[in-house]
Amino acid sequence: MSVQNFTSSGVSLPRSQPPALSANFLSRKHLFNLFEANVPGATLVIAPAGFGKTTLVAEWVKENDRPTFWYTVDVTDTIQDFQAHVIAAISAHFPNFFAKVDQLEHFEPGESIQLLAAAVGQLDGQYNFVIDAARTENHDIAPYAQLIADSVPSNCHLVIIRRNTPMTSLARYAALGNLSVITSEELKFSKEEVELVAAINGVALDENQNAKELAMCEGWPSAVQLMCRNILKGNSHTTFSTAVAATVNPLGVLALESYNTFSQGTREKLHKLAIIEEFDLEIASVILGKDHSEELLNRIAIDGLFVSASTTLNRTYRFNPIIFEALAQIPHENWPEKKEVLQKLAELFTLRGDYSKALHFSYESGNQEQFAHTFRSSVRQMAAIGRGDLLIKWAHFAGDTSANGEVMKKAIRVVGHLVSSEFQSAEALASELEYIAGLSPDGKFLHRLSAMVKANIHFARGDFERTKQSLEIAISKLETDDALDSSDLLALLRLRARQAFLYDDFSLLAETYSQAKSLPGDGNHQLNSYQLACIQSMVLYSEGQYFQAAEISQIAISQAKEFAYVGINGPLDAMLVLARAQLEASDLDNCIETLNALMSEASRWEIWPWFLMAEGTLIRIQISQGAISTGSEAIAKQRAFLAKLHTPNQLSWIIDMSEVFLRLTTKDWSRADELVKRMPKIELVRQIEGNIQFSKDPKKLVSLIDALPERTVREKINKWLSEVSINLDHENVALKSLNKALALGAENGYHEYFIRQGGMYSLIVKAAAAKPTIYMEGLVQAMTERLHTINTDSGELEEKLTQRELEILKHLTTGNPISAIAKTLHISQNTMKTHLRNTYRKLEVDGRQSAVEKGKKLLLI
Repeated sequence: MSVQNFTSSGVSLPRSQPPALSANFLSRKHLFNLFEANVPGATLVIAPAGFGKTTLVAEWVKENDRPTFWYTVDVTDTIQDFQAHVIAAISAHFPNFFAKVDQLEHFEPGESIQLLAAAVGQLDGQYNFVIDAARTENHDIAPYAQLIADSVPSNCHLVIIRRNTPMTSLARYAALGNLSVITSEELKFSKEEVELVAAINGVALDENQNAKELAMCEGWPSAVQLMCRNILKGNSHTTFSTAVAATVNPLGVLALESYNTFSQGTREKLHKLAIIEEFDLEIASVILGKDHSEELLNRIAIDGLFVSASTTLNRTYRFNPIIFEALAQIPHENWPEKKEVLQKLAELFTLRGDYSKALHFSYESGNQEQFAHTFRSSVRQMAAIGRGDLLIKWAHFAGDTSANGEVMKKAIRVVGHLVSSEFQSAEALASELEYIAGLSPDGKFLHRLSAMVKANIHFARGDFERTKQSLEIAISKLETDDALDSSDLLALLRLRARQAFLYDDFSLLAETYSQAKSLPGDGNHQLNSYQLACIQSMVLYSEGQYFQAAEISQIAISQAKEFAYVGINGPLDAMLVLARAQLEASDLDNCIETLNALMSEASRWEIWPWFLMAEGTLIRIQISQGAISTGSEAIAKQRAFLAKLHTPNQLSWIIDMSEVFLRLTTKDWSRADELVKRMPKIELVRQIEGNIQFSKDPKKLVSLIDALPERTVREKINKWLSEVSINLDHENVALKSLNKALALGAENGYHEYFIRQGGMYSLIVKAAAAKPTIYMEGLVQAMTERLHTINTDSGELEEKLTQRELEILKHLTTGNPISAIAKTLHISQNTMKTHLRNTYRKLEVDGRQSAVEKGKKLLLI
């Protein structure tokens, strides 16, 4: 199966690149002066079909020194498709630039467009951005047209290709005097160009009134090309003049006349291929079967009038829109295999993951059974990749007009709204299905489906009690039926595991993983493998196997990126595992990067438990580095955010975790005790309560510690460190337990865990002196720096930086000259110097490099 031409998101690579120019196209470099040269600037190329708009821009791009990001609009594209194609276009020039594009791609569309533009705006140099909408009007992208035009960064020249004048305002460019509009009047062939085209095609203008017939075209480029072809073939052109007089589509008439100049066999092949506008050799082979000929396609593509070919490795062919529109009007009267071909195309696009085309061809085939099968087989995959828009679009065709058919349509729509994070609509539909369930013979199916939907909604909102209740209904028994297959059951078990992970319910987490592994091996195998990896990463972390947890979580995140799993199916759980494992390894830079990515993704899909967990971890990092007031302000902002959520939730304890950490750091024991009493029995609470119990009954301390479990790495290290803490006055005994903990910790990625044991610092130094490994030396060094930071309160600034000083500090990381930074911030160099002096003074540093280092250490940048 060839998949070279499509990404995992269904991106058609040729549409993210300028089209190839045919070998015999007429160069029109003399029109290049019509393009706006300045950046920022915009050029509109507006003319009806057949005026060579795309070809002119493609030639201009080829000759232009600026790299070009190209996007050709398709009528079926959604705004998500627009984003994916633009990202592919930019990645063609900067392969590593969008390393984190899986987050960028799934923001709210308007915000995503702005972030994408901002990212391009950070690139050095100048670029062209071409939007080729000459073939079609797209109603899904049209609402964002103004935002797209307004967001194009100042280092880009915007080119828009259309058949008619856009409603979009380009006043921004007009105000600068950097707007150019190229119309059909400029694009018409001159008399000299008509003569040149005639000569290229071997048409003698002084014979058979050929000059008069070409004059009827009035410089219309495609009409001239088509007319020359027809003259060369000796056709009559009375139909063209009649079409012009009748104000019907004369180009369509000419296109059909040119089409008729081919042999019967070639016409049949072209007509069959015209069931799809863009195709590759594999698609052509499916359509033409034994009559498929790569040589014929290349010969027609070289001509360039009917079909053009891409320059990509896996060659893609695309019909001239005029020809395609004309051929699409001709009925297929002598093609008995058409239905079978459409069915095969549906199967091919299903395998490629292009579900929109798969469903289109399945529906066009008229085979209701195959359409239903295609839809059913792709529903879960479309849900996994967050394409709720496609589910809702095709739900209308998912059932007949019977009562059962209408229920099926509602069932599909509810899943579509769920995976698009349209939780209010999904909840309303789920409640409607619950009501219908009481009246329907399919009651069990609807009850389970509704419970599955609501479980995900409740979890996203942080309503953990109702999540648990809905899960009990959805997976009361681990059995598949018409409602749920093994992939669905695995997703539900993963949801249960996520909740257990958040609550540190390690026994339930392990039990859930065992159940997940015992499920039948049917369903979507790659999705099942990914879901299991996510659960396994949580289990490994809960057991304290941080190295393995990091490895498995990275595998899961890579799988999610490769197969475009997002939203409720995205790798948010694996990302939190990875961030925590990175934190335990004291890999703070990567940890913070992962946490920020997790917050962005969770915010985009409105799944608040992951957002607050990630943000809380960042806050605790700040507090551990002495940034007490910063952490306190962040906690207050979290509580304010939570107050604005108008749905039931049990999220406040996640914020309490950070405040308890802060109160213990500042020795505010009463407030810490108040918070602990209202929190669930998470690991932090269990540890605090254990310490309290130890202090209340010191006589039983040894027996209590002896009774601690030793099943997992985490439990063993906790127990051994407890032994250390009660034997600090007996150094040899304490060192024996400490060395066991350190040895096991080194094997499993423990670093930050030991750094937090400030009371054991001197003992760890002695252990390192006795066994000076790289691990031990690094541990002592990190502990020393941490203690110094806390003791000197260097994590806090006596005088805070102003907003402008923070902006300047962030710009210092770019490496740009001070003069360039001043220009970017629209301030004079003298003002810039004043701000720098104040920034350096407040940070207590002596220059740019040390300011950047101090800023990173204080999490200011």
